Amino acid sequence: MDLSRVQLIVYDLDGTLYEDTHHFDYYANELKKRLPEDVQAKFQAEYEAAQQDQHPLRIGRTYDANRDLILVQLKGDVKQVFHWDGTELPAEQVKSLYPEPVTVNLEDMFSIGDMWWVPGCMARHYGLNDAGTSEAFLATREFMMGPDFHMNRIPGLVEAIAESRAGGVKQVLVTNSPEVDSTKILEKLGLLDSFDLKVFSARKPSGTKAVFARIHEQFDLPYAQFLSIGDNWVNEILPAFELGCQSVYIDPHGIGKDWECDKRISSMEQALTLIATAGRP
Repeated sequence: MDLSRVQLIVYDLDGTLYEDTHHFDYYANELKKRLPEDVQAKFQAEYEAAQQDQHPLRIGRTYDANRDLILVQLKGDVKQVFHWDGTELPAEQVKSLYPEPVTVNLEDMFSIGDMWWVPGCMARHYGLNDAGTSEAFLATREFMMGPDFHMNRIPGLVEAIAESRAGGVKQVLVTNSPEVDSTKILEKLGLLDSFDLKVFSARKPSGTKAVFARIHEQFDLPYAQFLSIGDNWVNEILPAFELGCQSVYIDPHGIGKDWECDKRISSMEQALTLIATAGRP
């Protein structure tokens, strides 16, 4: 990495600026309540298995909701395919079903880039529609805004961002989450006034490059001077890498050893020095 070139840092929110995980259980429970009673126990058991990486649906894979299949793919090229029970499809069938690269989206081809997507896709498997999934998500975000949701701040993060900003490096937040709940979360983290620009409901990954293009135009900086930091490789790292930005991939699960990025770390604390010293000769 060449941190001396960095003049703008783009951050994800969930899993990046905070690393709490207890809200996923709340989300899973909200999803479960909206499922038929006869599948709720199965959903709960499979969600708990997935938390231990003992389910074929796991972070780093892709869920094809139309076919109810779980894919192992990289940049659209499907390598392996599994049924929900973990049975692997023969290679010739994989080639037949996916002769062309697949494109992840927010409609029917879901990248399991972080833990938010595991219970959500499981609920879809058990019949919950998009409206029900969105309702459960919004209920969870409302809980996260409330006084009963306690967030653990990453020690030194507020100070590192402030130091970077004082040095002239622009700070930008780009999140898929809505503005109302994200704003409340930023308040809890002490980060509400830490950014020069905040972009909400960004529709990553399909919308990542368009958002970066807006940032590029607004700040009149080349992509080579961007640094993208996030915990979802598909959403925040790969699109930035392809644009020519530098990138730091937060990989707490150790799944991205061979994935493109400029630096791979296991927690945000390991990025604090990079943030604080960005832009310095």
